[in-house]
Amino acid sequence: MPATAMSMRNTSSYEANAGDFYDPGLPTCGIAEAIASLPPGGGRVRVPAGTYLLRRSIYVSSRVSLVGEGPATVLTVHKPRVVPLERDLRKGRRVLECSGCPPFKVGDEIGVSDEKRRGWWGTHGIVERIEGRRVWISAPFNRGLRVERQARAVSLFPAVWAQDEADIEVRDLTVRGPVDYDGPWWDFTYSGIHLVGCARVRVINCTLIEWPSDGIGVQRGCDAQVIQCQAHGCRGHGFHPGTGLGRSVWSHNIGRENGGDGFFFCARVHHTVCSNSVFSENMQHGIGGVANGGDHHNIISDNVCSYNGRCGIDASRGEEQVITGNLLLGNSREAPGRWPGIRLDDLQRAVVQGNRCADDQDTPTQKKGIVESGTSDDNLISGNLCLGMEKAVVTVGGNSRAEGNLV
Repeated sequence: MPATAMSMRNTSSYEANAGDFYDPGLPTCGIAEAIASLPPGGGRVRVPAGTYLLRRSIYVSSRVSLVGEGPATVLTVHKPRVVPLERDLRKGRRVLECSGCPPFKVGDEIGVSDEKRRGWWGTHGIVERIEGRRVWISAPFNRGLRVERQARAVSLFPAVWAQDEADIEVRDLTVRGPVDYDGPWWDFTYSGIHLVGCARVRVINCTLIEWPSDGIGVQRGCDAQVIQCQAHGCRGHGFHPGTGLGRSVWSHNIGRENGGDGFFFCARVHHTVCSNSVFSENMQHGIGGVANGGDHHNIISDNVCSYNGRCGIDASRGEEQVITGNLLLGNSREAPGRWPGIRLDDLQRAVVQGNRCADDQDTPTQKKGIVESGTSDDNLISGNLCLGMEKAVVTVGGNSRAEGNLV
């Protein structure tokens, strides 16, 4: 089978067609098998048009390109099945006991967490064995979990993920959440596309629709590009760079009607650009988390942040950001008048320049333009256009400068 599926373009370039390995009974419908058929030097796996119902993540190895046919190639999952745990879990063990009949089968990928130990403290693994209510998984528990904190197992996982890999590409795919999902927002480790600690990453022309977590997350690593992608109606954030990611570019993206921010900067993100994108009608901020958790030296430029629940751009508790050339339009729809177009809270040494704050709704909700608060200081706020705002530009820092703004 691999011999017919793989064609050699030259002495170092290989391509596999996932259609040649297709089997709906396999956990990834044969896509993982197509990736495994490539030589150690990597290559390209083409995923033909069709809908692929996954029971575990598609793992992308170094020097591998995973390429679909755009909207015609759909990766999806069953509606997540959740079961509370009967007993506390100890760190390092691999066996859990469900409070009822386990809603999983061998080969499924599941996540285990409680209300306190989730995110990086949760555990993802493959079901290896089931006996009665007991389930054995492939990975040791990352932390101890407690029943009193709603410890639970869930049949959810990233559709595509990689960890500590290099030179990978994911492009021209649609990742769709389960139909009529009305459950909780699962943490970022369940993002539709979840890349961790990777270098030289490209995510191009991918669409995430109604995923139960964040849409596209890139955590740690460096030299990542996420371009020409869309995230619509995801339960969490649309786009999520975080956990020390450096030297990344996120451009020409669209995030709309997501349950969190359209674009969310997480901890210690640095030397990163978010530009030329549209973030509209998200439940929280258009672009949020800017500077939060030690972010520094990032550029947020030439974006449209419109009709979001809270701020157009929220920058807080950090320093050294450049926010320039953005349109902040009709935000604060969650609480009219509360959230400004751009909020600078406990922010130092930022450049906020050439932005436009406006509201074209019949009943305006964004009544504030650019507002400093808290311990903000040493910010340059210049050349912005905030006509029509009840509070156009507000500074609190003794060394901050608001110059040349039209208000």
